[in-house]
Amino acid sequence: MSKTYGQNHYLNSLPFFIVAIFFIAFLGCKTSHKVIDPKVKEENRPTDKTAPDLQQLISDHAFKATTVSAKASVKTEIGENINSFNINLRLQTDSVIWISISPLLGIEVARVMITRDSVKFMDRLNNRYSVSDFEFLTKLLKVNVDFDIIQGILTGNLFAYKKNKFNSVYIEDKYYILSTLSKRKLQRSMEAIDPNKPIVQDLYVDGSTYRITRLNVEDQRVQKALLTDYEDHRVTEGGLFPFRSKTVIKADKTAKIEIEYNKVVINTDLEFPFNIPKGYEQIR
Repeated sequence: MSKTYGQNHYLNSLPFFIVAIFFIAFLGCKTSHKVIDPKVKEENRPTDKTAPDLQQLISDHAFKATTVSAKASVKTEIGENINSFNINLRLQTDSVIWISISPLLGIEVARVMITRDSVKFMDRLNNRYSVSDFEFLTKLLKVNVDFDIIQGILTGNLFAYKKNKFNSVYIEDKYYILSTLSKRKLQRSMEAIDPNKPIVQDLYVDGSTYRITRLNVEDQRVQKALLTDYEDHRVTEGGLFPFRSKTVIKADKTAKIEIEYNKVVINTDLEFPFNIPKGYEQIR
C-alpha cells in the first residue's frame, strides 16, 4: 500500500484521536429502534434525593453486557485539522478494550488494545508499534485515566474521576445533577474561577430513566475539562443506551469528537487479535 500525504497527515495525529475516542466513545448494541427523549418529568420531580440515593438508582439502571462489538463513524476536529474515519470496537467487560481504525472506504491503518495494565498501539502504515501503560495516556491527554474510567465512559455507567466522592444532588433545567461539590457550593453560576478548587465532576441524569445524559469533568487549577453529551437513546438488550455522542476535550489542545454507532451486538464470543508482524519497529 502506498503512503499518500493524506494518510501520513492523518496518522501523525492518530494517537491523539485514538485516546480521544477511548475517552468519549459510546458503545452501541443490538436494539429495537425505540428512541427515548431524556428529560425529567415535571410532575414527578423529587427534590429530596441524596447523593447515595441517586448513585444507587444510576447503578440499578446501568447498561449491563459481558461483551460489546460495534462499528462507528467518527469525525474529529483538533485545531484546524478535521478528519473522518471508521472504527471497529470490541469490549470485554473489566478486561479488554480493542479498536481498529480505518480511513473512510479504506483498509486498517491502526490498531489499539487496552487492558487493565497496558496500552498497545500498532501503526500499520509505517510498520511501528508501542507498548506502554496508563501514564502514557495521562501525559498525552493531560487528564488522569485508568481502565475503569475509560470503561465507564464507553458504557455510559457511573464512575468517579480520580476516586472523587459525590456529595450533592441539585436540579438544573430538566436534569438532576450528581456532583462532587458540597451543598454549600451549589450556586455554580455565581462562583468565580478559583485555582484552589478540586476537580469537579458533574453527571447530568435523566429523572425517569436514571441514565447519564451528560458527563462534565473540570479542573480549574490547570484549566482543562471534558464535556460529553449523549444522544439518540434506544432500548437495548443490555439496557438503555445512547448511539451518538458529542465531546469537547479542553487541555493543551481543544478536541471535538462526534461518534455515531451502527451494526452493534452484545454478549457474543469475541477475539482481540494483536500480533506484531515481524519487522515492525518499536516506538520508544
